[in-house]
Amino acid sequence: MHQKTAIIFLAGIFLCATALFFWMVVGGSSAPSAPVEKSEKTVSRSATVAESTTVTERAVPAIDYAGILARFTGKDVERVPVAEKVFALTFDGGGNAEGVEKILQTLSHNGIHATFFLTGGFMQKFPDIGARIVHNGGEVANHTVTHKDLSVLSDEEVTAEIIGMQQIAAKQGIMVAPFFRFPYGAPTKETITLANDLGYVAVRWTVDSLGWQGAKDGRDASFVAKRVIQKAVPGGIALMHLGSASDGSTFDADALPEIMRVLNNEGYRFVSLSELFSTATENTAP
Repeated sequence: MHQKTAIIFLAGIFLCATALFFWMVVGGSSAPSAPVEKSEKTVSRSATVAESTTVTERAVPAIDYAGILARFTGKDVERVPVAEKVFALTFDGGGNAEGVEKILQTLSHNGIHATFFLTGGFMQKFPDIGARIVHNGGEVANHTVTHKDLSVLSDEEVTAEIIGMQQIAAKQGIMVAPFFRFPYGAPTKETITLANDLGYVAVRWTVDSLGWQGAKDGRDASFVAKRVIQKAVPGGIALMHLGSASDGSTFDADALPEIMRVLNNEGYRFVSLSELFSTATENTAP
Protein backbone atom coordinates (compact mmCIF):
# COMPACT_ATOMS: atom_id res chain seq x y z
CA MET A 1 0.00 0.00 0.00
CA HIS A 2 2.86 2.40 0.86
CA GLN A 3 4.48 1.61 -2.48
CA LYS A 4 1.22 2.31 -4.33
CA THR A 5 0.75 5.62 -2.43
CA ALA A 6 4.29 6.70 -3.25
CA ILE A 7 3.85 5.88 -6.95
CA ILE A 8 0.58 7.81 -7.16
CA PHE A 9 2.16 10.76 -5.30
CA LEU A 10 5.04 10.88 -7.80
CA ALA A 11 2.59 10.60 -10.67
CA GLY A 12 0.65 13.54 -9.27
CA ILE A 13 3.80 15.64 -9.26
CA PHE A 14 4.49 14.63 -12.87
CA LEU A 15 0.98 15.55 -13.99
CA CYS A 16 1.14 18.89 -12.19
CA ALA A 17 4.41 19.66 -13.97
CA THR A 18 3.00 18.80 -17.39
CA ALA A 19 -0.17 20.76 -16.68
CA LEU A 20 1.95 23.77 -15.72
CA PHE A 21 3.92 23.41 -18.93
CA PHE A 22 0.70 23.28 -20.95
CA TRP A 23 -0.63 26.37 -19.15
CA MET A 24 2.58 28.28 -19.81
CA VAL A 25 2.48 27.42 -23.52
CA VAL A 26 -1.25 27.81 -24.14
CA GLY A 27 -2.53 30.04 -21.40
CA GLY A 28 0.19 32.68 -21.37
CA SER A 29 2.01 34.23 -18.43
CA SER A 30 -1.06 35.13 -16.39
CA ALA A 31 -3.86 32.74 -15.45
CA PRO A 32 -7.26 33.86 -16.71
CA SER A 33 -10.05 33.91 -14.14
CA ALA A 34 -12.46 32.62 -16.79
CA PRO A 35 -12.26 31.35 -20.37
CA VAL A 36 -11.57 34.24 -22.70
CA GLU A 37 -14.12 34.69 -25.46
CA LYS A 38 -12.39 35.12 -28.80
CA SER A 39 -13.79 35.98 -32.15
CA GLU A 40 -14.48 33.43 -34.87
CA LYS A 41 -13.62 33.81 -38.52
CA THR A 42 -15.02 31.84 -41.39
CA VAL A 43 -12.85 30.88 -44.34
CA SER A 44 -13.41 28.91 -47.52
CA ARG A 45 -11.09 25.95 -47.91
CA SER A 46 -10.72 23.48 -50.77
CA ALA A 47 -10.61 20.12 -49.00
CA THR A 48 -11.42 16.46 -49.31
CA VAL A 49 -14.41 16.90 -46.99
CA ALA A 50 -16.18 18.71 -49.80
CA GLU A 51 -15.25 21.14 -52.50
CA SER A 52 -15.31 24.72 -51.21
CA THR A 53 -16.13 23.53 -47.69
CA THR A 54 -16.74 26.37 -45.28
CA VAL A 55 -14.68 25.88 -42.13
CA THR A 56 -15.10 27.92 -38.97
CA GLU A 57 -11.80 28.55 -37.21
CA ARG A 58 -12.31 28.93 -33.48
CA ALA A 59 -9.82 29.91 -30.83
CA VAL A 60 -9.89 27.37 -28.00
CA PRO A 61 -10.01 28.93 -24.52
CA ALA A 62 -7.98 27.72 -21.56
CA ILE A 63 -9.32 24.30 -20.59
CA ASP A 64 -10.37 23.45 -17.03
CA TYR A 65 -9.06 19.89 -16.90
CA ALA A 66 -9.51 19.72 -13.12
CA GLY A 67 -13.16 20.61 -13.52
CA ILE A 68 -13.58 18.03 -16.29
CA LEU A 69 -12.04 15.31 -14.13
CA ALA A 70 -14.21 16.26 -11.15
CA ARG A 71 -17.34 16.01 -13.25
CA PHE A 72 -16.53 12.68 -14.93
CA THR A 73 -14.79 10.86 -12.08
CA GLY A 74 -15.84 7.22 -11.77
CA LYS A 75 -17.03 6.96 -15.37
CA ASP A 76 -15.76 5.37 -18.56
CA VAL A 77 -17.30 8.05 -20.76
CA GLU A 78 -19.09 6.89 -23.91
CA ARG A 79 -20.72 10.18 -24.87
CA VAL A 80 -20.41 13.74 -23.61
CA PRO A 81 -23.61 15.73 -22.97
CA VAL A 82 -23.41 18.86 -25.11
CA ALA A 83 -25.73 21.52 -26.48
CA GLU A 84 -24.38 21.57 -30.04
CA LYS A 85 -23.50 19.20 -32.88
CA VAL A 86 -19.89 18.42 -32.06
CA PHE A 87 -18.26 15.04 -32.66
CA ALA A 88 -14.85 13.69 -31.67
CA LEU A 89 -12.73 11.47 -33.90
CA THR A 90 -10.32 9.40 -31.81
CA PHE A 91 -7.64 7.03 -33.07
CA ASP A 92 -5.92 4.24 -31.13
CA GLY A 93 -2.30 3.48 -31.93
CA GLY A 94 -0.72 0.34 -30.54
CA GLY A 95 0.19 -1.90 -33.45
CA ASN A 96 1.46 -0.86 -36.85
CA ALA A 97 1.20 2.58 -38.44
CA GLU A 98 -0.04 1.72 -41.93
CA GLY A 99 -2.90 4.22 -41.87
CA VAL A 100 -1.09 7.09 -40.18
CA GLU A 101 0.04 8.97 -43.28
CA LYS A 102 -3.40 9.11 -44.88
CA ILE A 103 -5.16 9.92 -41.60
CA LEU A 104 -2.84 12.80 -40.71
CA GLN A 105 -2.95 14.19 -44.24
CA THR A 106 -6.76 14.07 -44.32
CA LEU A 107 -7.12 15.73 -40.91
CA SER A 108 -4.52 18.39 -41.70
CA HIS A 109 -5.97 19.16 -45.13
CA ASN A 110 -9.36 19.75 -43.57
CA GLY A 111 -8.15 21.66 -40.51
CA ILE A 112 -9.63 19.07 -38.14
CA HIS A 113 -8.17 18.27 -34.73
CA ALA A 114 -8.47 14.78 -33.29
CA THR A 115 -7.31 12.82 -30.25
CA PHE A 116 -4.84 9.94 -30.53
CA PHE A 117 -4.64 7.28 -27.81
CA LEU A 118 -1.10 5.94 -28.17
CA THR A 119 0.71 3.21 -26.29
CA GLY A 120 4.22 3.84 -25.07
CA GLY A 121 5.40 0.95 -27.19
CA PHE A 122 3.90 2.53 -30.29
CA MET A 123 5.61 5.84 -29.52
CA GLN A 124 8.96 4.11 -29.11
CA LYS A 125 8.53 2.19 -32.35
CA PHE A 126 7.42 5.30 -34.27
CA PRO A 127 9.10 8.18 -32.41
CA ASP A 128 8.12 10.88 -34.92
CA ILE A 129 4.36 10.31 -34.94
CA GLY A 130 3.55 11.99 -31.62
CA ALA A 131 5.28 15.19 -32.68
CA ARG A 132 3.51 15.15 -36.04
CA ILE A 133 0.14 14.78 -34.33
CA VAL A 134 0.80 17.76 -32.08
CA HIS A 135 2.22 19.82 -34.95
CA ASN A 136 -1.04 19.24 -36.84
CA GLY A 137 -3.09 20.49 -33.90
CA GLY A 138 -4.06 17.10 -32.51
CA GLU A 139 -3.51 15.77 -29.02
CA VAL A 140 -1.90 12.61 -27.67
CA ALA A 141 -3.72 10.70 -24.91
CA ASN A 142 -2.79 7.68 -22.78
CA HIS A 143 -3.35 4.07 -23.88
CA THR A 144 -0.83 2.39 -21.48
CA VAL A 145 2.66 1.20 -22.34
CA THR A 146 2.02 -2.34 -23.58
CA HIS A 147 -1.76 -2.58 -24.21
CA LYS A 148 -2.30 -5.24 -21.55
CA ASP A 149 -5.74 -6.06 -20.14
CA LEU A 150 -5.63 -3.97 -16.96
CA SER A 151 -8.49 -5.88 -15.35
CA VAL A 152 -6.12 -8.77 -14.58
CA LEU A 153 -3.20 -6.68 -13.30
CA SER A 154 -2.35 -5.52 -9.79
CA ASP A 155 -2.82 -1.89 -8.77
CA GLU A 156 0.93 -1.38 -8.96
CA GLU A 157 1.11 -2.86 -12.46
CA VAL A 158 -1.80 -0.72 -13.68
CA THR A 159 -0.16 2.39 -12.26
CA ALA A 160 3.14 1.51 -13.93
CA GLU A 161 1.40 1.05 -17.30
CA ILE A 162 -0.20 4.50 -17.10
CA ILE A 163 2.78 6.38 -15.71
CA GLY A 164 5.17 4.58 -18.03
CA MET A 165 3.38 5.90 -21.10
CA GLN A 166 3.60 9.44 -19.70
CA GLN A 167 7.33 9.06 -19.19
CA ILE A 168 7.92 7.80 -22.72
CA ALA A 169 5.91 10.71 -24.14
CA ALA A 170 7.80 13.19 -21.95
CA LYS A 171 11.14 11.96 -23.30
CA GLN A 172 9.84 12.82 -26.78
CA GLY A 173 8.70 16.27 -25.63
CA ILE A 174 5.02 15.34 -25.88
CA MET A 175 2.51 16.49 -23.29
CA VAL A 176 -0.15 13.83 -22.74
CA ALA A 177 -3.73 15.12 -22.60
CA PRO A 178 -5.46 13.85 -19.42
CA PHE A 179 -7.63 11.25 -21.13
CA PHE A 180 -7.16 7.50 -20.78
CA ARG A 181 -8.57 4.65 -22.85
CA PHE A 182 -8.56 1.12 -21.48
CA PRO A 183 -7.00 -1.53 -23.72
CA TYR A 184 -9.70 -3.80 -25.13
CA GLY A 185 -12.32 -1.49 -23.61
CA ALA A 186 -11.98 -3.50 -20.38
CA PRO A 187 -12.23 -1.26 -17.32
CA THR A 188 -13.23 -2.18 -13.80
CA LYS A 189 -14.48 0.13 -11.08
CA GLU A 190 -11.09 -0.17 -9.41
CA THR A 191 -9.02 0.60 -12.52
CA ILE A 192 -11.20 3.60 -13.35
CA THR A 193 -10.50 4.89 -9.85
CA LEU A 194 -6.77 4.35 -10.35
CA ALA A 195 -6.83 6.25 -13.64
CA ASN A 196 -8.78 9.09 -12.01
CA ASP A 197 -6.33 9.20 -9.09
CA LEU A 198 -3.53 9.63 -11.61
CA GLY A 199 -5.34 12.61 -13.14
CA TYR A 200 -7.07 10.97 -16.10
CA VAL A 201 -10.65 10.95 -17.36
CA ALA A 202 -11.50 7.46 -18.67
CA VAL A 203 -12.87 7.66 -22.21
CA ARG A 204 -14.58 4.84 -24.09
CA TRP A 205 -16.52 5.51 -27.33
CA THR A 206 -19.99 6.00 -28.78
CA VAL A 207 -19.26 4.04 -31.94
CA ASP A 208 -16.54 1.58 -32.84
CA SER A 209 -15.94 1.82 -36.59
CA LEU A 210 -14.89 -1.86 -36.68
CA GLY A 211 -12.28 -0.95 -39.26
CA TRP A 212 -9.78 -2.97 -37.23
CA GLN A 213 -11.67 -6.14 -38.21
CA GLY A 214 -10.78 -5.66 -41.88
CA ALA A 215 -12.76 -7.26 -44.70
CA LYS A 216 -14.66 -9.63 -42.42
CA ASP A 217 -18.02 -10.62 -43.94
CA GLY A 218 -17.22 -8.68 -47.11
CA ARG A 219 -16.80 -5.33 -45.37
CA ASP A 220 -14.96 -2.41 -46.93
CA ALA A 221 -14.34 1.29 -46.29
CA SER A 222 -17.93 2.16 -47.19
CA PHE A 223 -19.16 -0.13 -44.40
CA VAL A 224 -16.95 1.70 -41.91
CA ALA A 225 -18.06 5.13 -43.11
CA LYS A 226 -21.75 4.19 -43.01
CA ARG A 227 -21.44 2.72 -39.52
CA VAL A 228 -19.83 5.85 -38.05
CA ILE A 229 -22.19 8.21 -39.87
CA GLN A 230 -25.33 6.35 -38.78
CA LYS A 231 -24.26 6.23 -35.13
CA ALA A 232 -23.01 9.81 -34.91
CA VAL A 233 -24.75 11.91 -32.24
CA PRO A 234 -23.97 15.29 -30.66
CA GLY A 235 -21.21 14.72 -28.12
CA GLY A 236 -20.36 11.39 -29.72
CA ILE A 237 -16.93 9.77 -29.80
CA ALA A 238 -15.75 7.58 -32.66
CA LEU A 239 -13.16 4.85 -32.11
CA MET A 240 -10.87 4.28 -35.09
CA HIS A 241 -7.35 2.91 -35.48
CA LEU A 242 -4.07 4.10 -36.96
CA GLY A 243 -2.87 0.67 -38.02
CA SER A 244 -4.03 -1.85 -40.56
CA ALA A 245 -6.22 -4.87 -39.87
CA SER A 246 -4.71 -8.34 -39.91
CA ASP A 247 -5.57 -8.57 -43.62
CA GLY A 248 -3.60 -5.41 -44.37
CA SER A 249 -6.62 -3.17 -45.00
CA THR A 250 -6.78 0.38 -43.66
CA PHE A 251 -10.51 0.99 -43.83
CA ASP A 252 -10.51 3.63 -41.08
CA ALA A 253 -8.06 5.77 -43.02
CA ASP A 254 -9.90 5.12 -46.28
CA ALA A 255 -13.34 5.93 -44.81
CA LEU A 256 -12.30 9.16 -43.12
CA PRO A 257 -12.94 11.58 -46.03
CA GLU A 258 -16.49 10.28 -46.52
CA ILE A 259 -17.24 10.43 -42.78
CA MET A 260 -16.09 14.04 -42.69
CA ARG A 261 -17.97 15.01 -45.83
CA VAL A 262 -21.33 13.59 -44.75
CA LEU A 263 -21.22 14.70 -41.11
CA ASN A 264 -20.00 18.15 -42.12
CA ASN A 265 -23.01 18.43 -44.45
CA GLU A 266 -25.24 17.38 -41.55
CA GLY A 267 -23.94 20.30 -39.51
CA TYR A 268 -21.41 18.55 -37.30
CA ARG A 269 -18.20 20.19 -36.16
CA PHE A 270 -15.24 17.92 -35.42
CA VAL A 271 -13.35 18.55 -32.17
CA SER A 272 -10.65 17.05 -30.00
CA LEU A 273 -11.63 15.47 -26.69
CA SER A 274 -10.25 18.48 -24.84
CA GLU A 275 -12.65 20.76 -26.68
CA LEU A 276 -15.51 18.27 -26.46
CA PHE A 277 -15.27 17.91 -22.69
CA SER A 278 -14.72 21.64 -22.29
CA THR A 279 -17.89 22.29 -24.28
CA ALA A 280 -19.76 20.01 -21.90
CA THR A 281 -18.58 21.79 -18.78
CA GLU A 282 -19.41 25.16 -20.32
CA ASN A 283 -22.80 24.44 -21.89
CA THR A 284 -24.46 21.84 -19.68
CA ALA A 285 -25.35 21.65 -16.03
CA PRO A 286 -23.31 19.32 -13.78
